[in-house]
Amino acid sequence: MVEEGFNLSDTIEEILTIFHSQIEAKNLDLSVNILKMEHEDVVGDEHRLQQIFMNIMGNAVKFTPEGGKITVNIREKPCDMAGCGCYEFIFEDTGIGMEQDYIETIFEPFSRASNSCSGRIEGTGLGLTIVVNIARMMHGDIKVESVLGKGSKFTVTVCLKIDSLTDADMDGFAELSVLVVDYEEFACESACETLRSLSMSAEYVLDGDTAVKRIVEANRAGKDFSVVILDWRMPGKDGLETAKDIRRAVGDAIPIIILSAYDWSDIEKEALQAGVNAFIAKPLFKSRLAQMLKNLFGSEEKKKEGEEADFFRRQNLSGYRVLLVEDIDLNIEIATEILNMAGINVEQAKNGQLAVNKVLEHEAGYFDLTLMDIQMPVMNGYEAAAKIRSSGREDLKKIPIIAMTADAFADDIRKSREVGMNDHIAKPIDVQKMMQVLQKFIH
Repeated sequence: MVEEGFNLSDTIEEILTIFHSQIEAKNLDLSVNILKMEHEDVVGDEHRLQQIFMNIMGNAVKFTPEGGKITVNIREKPCDMAGCGCYEFIFEDTGIGMEQDYIETIFEPFSRASNSCSGRIEGTGLGLTIVVNIARMMHGDIKVESVLGKGSKFTVTVCLKIDSLTDADMDGFAELSVLVVDYEEFACESACETLRSLSMSAEYVLDGDTAVKRIVEANRAGKDFSVVILDWRMPGKDGLETAKDIRRAVGDAIPIIILSAYDWSDIEKEALQAGVNAFIAKPLFKSRLAQMLKNLFGSEEKKKEGEEADFFRRQNLSGYRVLLVEDIDLNIEIATEILNMAGINVEQAKNGQLAVNKVLEHEAGYFDLTLMDIQMPVMNGYEAAAKIRSSGREDLKKIPIIAMTADAFADDIRKSREVGMNDHIAKPIDVQKMMQVLQKFIH
């Protein structure tokens, strides 16, 4: 067995994509539900796990007649093995089913159903024999329940090592309030549990009209939802019509995500015109939802940064000169761009010694301010600031020197003040903080 990191949500989505066209061709109703999933990033043999899913899902699609239903329920269960998760995947269909005597031999090589349909149904060959052995190699098993003429249920259990980095990717969404809208109550409950596992506040309604009413109520109470997640294909008022009504009722402020198990490419343009912000596939995996929300709220953050940059450009600081002391090229480029936006002339020095030389070789008043990195080769920022202050020149006793460093501990700030620095800017540079410092010392 190979051990490598992979994401369970990606694995499941790949399997569903493979069978998508066959499911549509037979007009099957597919429902995939996450009952509980704390850890999606795991370590194990993804290829072998896919073999299990391909075989069981393939049989479900093959043996379920047109218009039938396939349900996949996924749950993470407590595991006795340290550092591992126990994962249960239940595949249930309304297919032809199997007789009890066949179920007892289903995992034997070349087993074949001996029911009235056997004339048109192929045997299982080695497929199920192989996959049950794969499951057992993953410290799990496969169980089968079936009723002839009603359908079958395969329960796959495997144990996988948990990737310890999973939880770190899920921060940042605490206290967001989410409204889930789906006509299937079980799907709503599953989605809300996923959202609550990310420390979000979640509630659900079962139709579009009720959703609009609830959103308007929250808006009037001054408690707008942070996000609305709409199922696309709801009976009555579907997701697109609901999105249009939401936009008419409360405007564009609340992000709307369309949730669907179907291919939404045909309605994507119409949905965007209706005010939909994003699309996400069923089932609602935690990692994919987190990434979606990061993208949505990251866009808002970029908008805010753009507004700050516009404000900075409007400040007329042309004619002022700043000495930028920094050894990292990327940091030099960013700081210079910010300062240039306000019309400031920037000169550079890549270590403390070069900075000392530069201020000493120019006349008094040449530089209006010095931005000084702390950790640099040859001479650090503390030493450079101390030398500038002790140079004997009256103007260099007063020139503003601002520390720039990723270290924002009280001891670092105290040390910068002790060597004669006037203020402190943390990296990465905050545009508003930079503006405040410039206005304080040179404007």
